[in-house]
Amino acid sequence: MGKRALMVDLLTSKPTNGLPEFHADLRTILLAQKTELMSEVARATANQFNNFMMAITSYAELEMKNASTTQRRSLEQVLSNASRATALVQKLLAISRKQAASFQPVDLNNVLTGISDLLEQLAGERISVVFNLDPSIPMVNADPAEIEQVVLNLAINARNAMAKGGKLTTSTALVDLNQESMGMGEIERPGKYVMLSIDDTGHGDTTEELVGSHDQNARINLSLAAVRGIVKSAGGCIRFNNEPGKGSSFNIYFPALKQDAREDPGRSSRRNVPVARTILVVEDDDAVRIPTSEFLKMEGFKVLQARTGDEAIHVVQQNRSRLDILITDIVMPRMTGLQVAEKLLELHSDLKVLYMSGDTDQAHSSPENDPPENAILRKPFRLDTLTDRIHELLGE
Repeated sequence: MGKRALMVDLLTSKPTNGLPEFHADLRTILLAQKTELMSEVARATANQFNNFMMAITSYAELEMKNASTTQRRSLEQVLSNASRATALVQKLLAISRKQAASFQPVDLNNVLTGISDLLEQLAGERISVVFNLDPSIPMVNADPAEIEQVVLNLAINARNAMAKGGKLTTSTALVDLNQESMGMGEIERPGKYVMLSIDDTGHGDTTEELVGSHDQNARINLSLAAVRGIVKSAGGCIRFNNEPGKGSSFNIYFPALKQDAREDPGRSSRRNVPVARTILVVEDDDAVRIPTSEFLKMEGFKVLQARTGDEAIHVVQQNRSRLDILITDIVMPRMTGLQVAEKLLELHSDLKVLYMSGDTDQAHSSPENDPPENAILRKPFRLDTLTDRIHELLGE
């Protein structure tokens, strides 16, 4: 058999005699490549979308400054719908596994209620979706988008196991874990953990229904591998239980934070602190840079603008006054925001830097020069949030 005939057989559902394992491996590789391509398309689309939504929300916030009560209601609806659209794109990125991790204190109950509608749509009419959420659970340190990815992946697998209908139950609870109860090596340290459970009334994993095609099993394996990676990166662990004919249960354990990192009580007062600071905004997209700069002027800052890195350096050299803060997009033509910051720090050693990014992958394309996560604002963000972050940088 020639090489051409062999390749045809490998890509069909009929493996060549003597090569079933190689056939299975190749199909898995091709599926992974297809998934990677879809992820790249999702990332590129989301980057443009984030810039568009940033422009829409920024101009809406500017209009709210001098709007009447009636106009404010309409603008608030614009901002609300923009927020919902942004959340939807973030969920798509989570499914594609291309959103960079952003660890922060997270209330799992809030994450779950935020995707409840999507879970019901994924489950379909034959499956009832039930939530048993403990309102007293503490927060955990995780990426909200990655938590959504975990839940959605497991929900899709559960749905596939309940072709004839059933019940999908999502629960949260606070539990005590130790090495004796979990097994050596499964948890980093004993203590309080928040348990997230995904239970279904499917067939378990010993019936013929689960065997399915190789493509289906490959998708399941890729999905569960992603889940395990996310849980491990958050310092947690996962356990799987099933009873043939009765269903499956995934229990995921995240270390509980000792103190809830709620909103800083001093946050609301920061914005009333009078400042006389100079800020340089570097952004190649006019629809983002202009409203951002106008808003900061309304907040009492002196604002300089630049479209590119070269222009930013020229503006600073021409402006001899003190420069306090640089706000720059990370991904720009010719010179990145990281390079701009490096150049300007040579001129102003105590310069504070805040990065903007709508492209989460390229924001972390150079690990050796990655900015700290707390120095990045992910588009689209509310301009009020920008003001809060500026005062945090200034220690006010």
